[in-house]
Amino acid sequence: MVQKHKRSAIAVPRVLAADDGQTAVLEAAGLDGVCTDQHLNVLKAFGNTTRYLKDENFIFDLSELLPDDVSVVVKAAARQALQLHQRVTLSELNFGGSGHSVNIVISPFLTGEPADWQLLVLFTTNKRKAKDKSLIMPGDTKQFIQQHVASLELELAETKSNLETAYGLINSSDENIQSFHEELQSANEEMHSANEELQSVNEELQTVNRQQQQTNDELTESNDDLNNYFRSNTNGQLFVDHDLLLKKYSPGAVKHINLRESDIGRPLADITTNIKFETLVADIRQVMQNGHTITREAESSEGKVYQVMTMPYIRQNTGNTDGAIISFYDITELKKLLAALDISNQSLTDSVAALELNRELVSQSLEKEKQLNVMKSRFVSMASHEFKTPLTAIQLSAELIGKIALELDHPVVKKYTEMIKNAAKNLTNILNDFLSLELLETGRINPILSEFDVVKFAADIAEDMQSLTKGEQQIRYRHFGKGHLVTLNPSLLKNCIINLISNAIKYSGANSLIGFCTKITSSHLTIIIRDNGIGIPKEDQKHLFEAFFRAHNIGNIPGTGLGLNIVMRYTALMNGKVRCKSLVNEGTTFTITLPVKPTGYLNA
Repeated sequence: MVQKHKRSAIAVPRVLAADDGQTAVLEAAGLDGVCTDQHLNVLKAFGNTTRYLKDENFIFDLSELLPDDVSVVVKAAARQALQLHQRVTLSELNFGGSGHSVNIVISPFLTGEPADWQLLVLFTTNKRKAKDKSLIMPGDTKQFIQQHVASLELELAETKSNLETAYGLINSSDENIQSFHEELQSANEEMHSANEELQSVNEELQTVNRQQQQTNDELTESNDDLNNYFRSNTNGQLFVDHDLLLKKYSPGAVKHINLRESDIGRPLADITTNIKFETLVADIRQVMQNGHTITREAESSEGKVYQVMTMPYIRQNTGNTDGAIISFYDITELKKLLAALDISNQSLTDSVAALELNRELVSQSLEKEKQLNVMKSRFVSMASHEFKTPLTAIQLSAELIGKIALELDHPVVKKYTEMIKNAAKNLTNILNDFLSLELLETGRINPILSEFDVVKFAADIAEDMQSLTKGEQQIRYRHFGKGHLVTLNPSLLKNCIINLISNAIKYSGANSLIGFCTKITSSHLTIIIRDNGIGIPKEDQKHLFEAFFRAHNIGNIPGTGLGLNIVMRYTALMNGKVRCKSLVNEGTTFTITLPVKPTGYLNA
């Protein structure tokens, strides 16, 4: 009969414990044992090993599976078997508690690879003494262990020597590493120093860059200013360099000189002009030579008169003249005005006297002029465009003459200058009234409404009109109501208020008080202007808002009779009404009522 043995006591990995042919043969022979590698790690187990090995799972080290005292002997025997490549037999080993001693045979063998040695370890229960020459008896075990220990000590000494050599190499390597570390630290310090220098240079470069950028911005701004100046300059201007080559010109110069963009860089003498000015090139050379400005008058082919000013082009950094600037100013109207002023200065004085004498005749002729609407419209249009420029020139000339008279302390000239200025101012006011009336009658006023703060608006008007009062007159403004905002046409409303306050100033005494107040309710704005002046006769009040009408008690106070008519019509355009209450020698009160948000118009 074939005796069946129990399986191995150790849990060998499946791949190692598999029943291959060799294992089957060993088990068939009734042998118990294991197959290990050179380090006594169990690779295979066969037969019944439970009598010899500890029942420990997941432990494959044979020395741990054997009893401790046996483990030392087995490790020594395995070492000897591997060194001598011979079989070693351990006999009569006491496994403790079994009642029998155990023989262990350790046989080294190759698996195929030259250095891949394995050990076959067989366990048998001792029943007789072995006769094998490799047998190690129990008496020899101590000596065998001593030899194993001596061998281990030799290996330990060799290992110690190797460790000391390695330690020396490590120390040498440490010294090299320390030296290399010091070199790296030195290089790092140099790099850090170089980095600081680079950072300093970078900061300087950034500073220079900022300064350069600031300079570029300033140059760009200056260039923009220069270009905008040229674009907005309606007068003609030319820039030429020291060789009389055209450098730049303003858009206004094109109407005086036949210029194109391609003319920049050409000699000025080769460019044709519309102005008869033969000395232009000579004047430029003279200006560049002595640095003095030359001003001449020249006439164009169209009959206009120009003032031509030639001045040096000076470099700011050197102060040297590097070309010239030629400017053309149209003084045709000024020349005509000065000529007329020279001829009619005395006539104007006589006309002012005649105007006072003929005031009654003018008042009578106003009735006839009411029937000449078409002629009046043409006259007003012509007056607004053709008379304003000469009147402005007259006022300017009168102011200049007045300054000269003040310097010369000439009272007569000063007196007549003031008369000219006042007459010109009155004529300007008359023209403005006529222009407003003409615009109203032709329907060319289309008020656009916008929302604004009426309290600030009225306060500003009161402050401006205070400067036009006479003597000790005072304008007192007050507002009633919580609201401040209205939606009206501020230009029309301002004209109405200024007209009424101007009348209050004109027809009141030098020490009088002029009341001006505004009041806002949920739906309406009320404006009241009150004075304690000469008042308006009752019989004249029904005609008060008619054009060209003036009350009979105004005496020599100047006016056109158009102001109240304009106020009424402007108020009506904003869907409002104006009323008047007056008593002779007690004063007059005008009240304007307007909706806070009128309907029928688009808001601005």
